[in-house]
Formats: sequence, C-alpha cells, structure tokens
Amino acid sequence: MTILEGGAVVEIDGTEHVTRFDTTYVPAGTPHRFRDASATEPMRILWIYASVDATRTLVETGVTARVDAEHNKAATHRD
Repeated sequence: MTILEGGAVVEIDGTEHVTRFDTTYVPAGTPHRFRDASATEPMRILWIYASVDATRTLVETGVTARVDAEHNKAATHRD
C-alpha cells in the first residue's frame, strides 16, 4: 500500500501511525486499517496485493470476501 495523496492514520495490529506519501507492507492476517488524516484533504491509496486470490476480512462482521468482489469483478487467471 502506498499513500499517493494526502495523509493517513494507519492502525496495524493495534498501533497507530500517521503517514504521508509512504509505503507500508502489511502481512496477511494482520489486523489493519487506514483512515484519512484530514477532514478537508482527500487521501488516495494504491493497493497492491501479493495474489490475485487476496481476501479481506472485516473485523466488525467477521465476513471474508475476495478483494476483487468489492469491485464487482472476478479475477481473471491466465495460463
């Protein structure tokens, strides 16, 4: 994950950090979240996943879904 614009409050495994224009690696299975650090300045994030089969589990609900399902797109595998 890379912050492209603005700033973020990043919580990784219960510890908060404030960052701007930074890159963060979060291992699979590590609880984390990113929030916009400003009420007036937008934040843009570039997410890069290690696998096309990446999933996300929402802590609030415990529901796990494929990341590509959030964008209503199925992953395409090429052989």
